[in-house]
Amino acid sequence: MKNAVAILLCALLGMASAAEYKLRTVEDLQNARKECGTSSKVTEALVAKYRAFDYPDDEITKNYIQCIFIKFDLFEDTLGFKVDNLVAQLGQDKEDKAALKADIEKCADKNEQKTPANAWAYRGFKCFLGKNLPLVQAAVQKKN
Repeated sequence: MKNAVAILLCALLGMASAAEYKLRTVEDLQNARKECGTSSKVTEALVAKYRAFDYPDDEITKNYIQCIFIKFDLFEDTLGFKVDNLVAQLGQDKEDKAALKADIEKCADKNEQKTPANAWAYRGFKCFLGKNLPLVQAAVQKKN
């Protein structure tokens, strides 16, 4: 009985934390891009690449991606990806959130490689982008 109560309590806490996630808006994205672009020293040449969904494997881009994920409460440096928040943010118009969650979980590794947090965030982002480019493009275009 105690185990059943503990499991139910954990499930409720998990639902509460997912319910607390605040969906980010167009303005939030623009602000994050500006702040992260400045703090990461993103050049105009890189901005042009990002607009074409080309994210090179360099420190500036890794820092930029990490910064945006943190500002959007989608990633923590020590804990990694916040899968439920990613599902909420990217799955706003998707009916099959379970499939989206499964795709995100395939890319949201636990950093077994012990890479720096910026490389971890970038690796997950590139994996997800590779599997779900149309979804990411649609989400970003809606926000532009």
